[in-house]
Amino acid sequence: MAIHRFKNWALTLKFSAFLLLVGGVQAESRWLPLPDGEIQRIAFGSCAKQWQAQPIWTAVIATEPDLFLFLGDAIYADTDGGTAWPVMPGQLIGEWNRLADKPEIQALMASVPVMATWDNHDYGTHSGGAEFPLKRVSRDIFLDFFDEPAGSARRLREGVYDAKIFGPKGRRVQVILLDTRYFKGKPLLDERSAEEKSRLGIVGKFASNDDPDLTLLGDAQWAWLEEQLHQPAELRLIASGTQIIPDEKGMDEWGNYPLERQRFIDLLLSSKAKGVILLSGNVHFGEVSGLEVLGYPLLEITSSGLTHVNERYAGMTNSYRVAGPVVQTNFGLIEVDWNAEFSPLVTMSLRTENGTSAFSYSFSLDGLN
Repeated sequence: MAIHRFKNWALTLKFSAFLLLVGGVQAESRWLPLPDGEIQRIAFGSCAKQWQAQPIWTAVIATEPDLFLFLGDAIYADTDGGTAWPVMPGQLIGEWNRLADKPEIQALMASVPVMATWDNHDYGTHSGGAEFPLKRVSRDIFLDFFDEPAGSARRLREGVYDAKIFGPKGRRVQVILLDTRYFKGKPLLDERSAEEKSRLGIVGKFASNDDPDLTLLGDAQWAWLEEQLHQPAELRLIASGTQIIPDEKGMDEWGNYPLERQRFIDLLLSSKAKGVILLSGNVHFGEVSGLEVLGYPLLEITSSGLTHVNERYAGMTNSYRVAGPVVQTNFGLIEVDWNAEFSPLVTMSLRTENGTSAFSYSFSLDGLN
C-alpha cells in the first residue's frame, strides 16, 4: 500500500511539473517547435546553476542559432555547489520551476528551439546512475519541462536519449542525444592516495574499470544508437553529458568505462558513419579533443559551464587536446556553410559570455570521418 501511495504522489508531482508557470502565466507549450527544414547554426552548452544570474543567454540568442542543445546539468537539483543531498521529487520540480522563472531562460524559450539530455545534477543524484530510485520520476519531470509530447517514442522507453534529422538530402544534420545516466553501472573508486593522484594530474575519484558486465548506455540504447548511425545524414552531432575522448582525469567520464568507450568507437567504425562530431559538457571548462583510429578522425568539442568554471579541472592532463582549455563561462557553436565552394564548411567555436570567440576551428565536411 505504501508503494501504491508513493506512485500516486509521483504522478501528481508529474502533472504539477507539466503546469510550470512562466512569468506567472500558465504555458501550454513553453518551448518553440523544432525546425522542420535546413539548419546551419547549432548552439550548445552545459552546467548552469539555477540560483545564479545567467547573462550568457543574451550572447547565445545573439548568434541566432537554429537550435540549442542542453548537454546536461541544466539545473543543480541535488547540491548547492558545496553539499550534495538525496533529492526528492518535490525538490526536482521546484528547481525546474526556479529555472523556468528566470527572465534569461524565458528569453531563450521565446527565441530558440531546444533539444536536451541530462547529466548527474539534473538527473538528480551526484555521480549517479542506474541505481537512482527516482530515475523514472525524474525522467517524467525532465520530459515535461522540455515539452516532450504525450505518447512520443521517447515517452514510451526508459531513459531520455533522443535523435532527430533536420534538413533535405545533401544538407541533413542528425542530432543524437545520448543518456549516460539512466543505465550507468556503478563506477569503480580510485583507491590511490591523494598525493599519488596529484602527482599524476588526476583530480577525480574514479578509476578505469574493465569489467565486461559493466554498462554505460545499456543494451536497449546501444541497439538504438546502432540504428541511428545507419540513418542517412551528412553531418552527425552526437551529444554526451560526459566526455568521451578524454580519459585521464578520473572524473565522471567514458574513460571509467573503457570497454564501453571502445565499443562506441568500434560502432562508429563498423557503421561507417560519416560527418561525426562529438559534443560534451560536465567538466566546467571548454576544449576540443581529437582522436584518430584506423584512419577515422574524431573530434569532440566540450562546452561547460554556462554559469561557472573551474580552473583546477581545466589544468588536468588531456593528451588528446586540440584547442583550449577555455576557463571562462562559455557555450559552443557549430556553423555549417552548405554553399561553400568545394564542400560544406564546418566551423566549431566556443563563445564567451560577451559573445566573443575563445577559439574557432574550421574544416571541410568532406574531410570529416
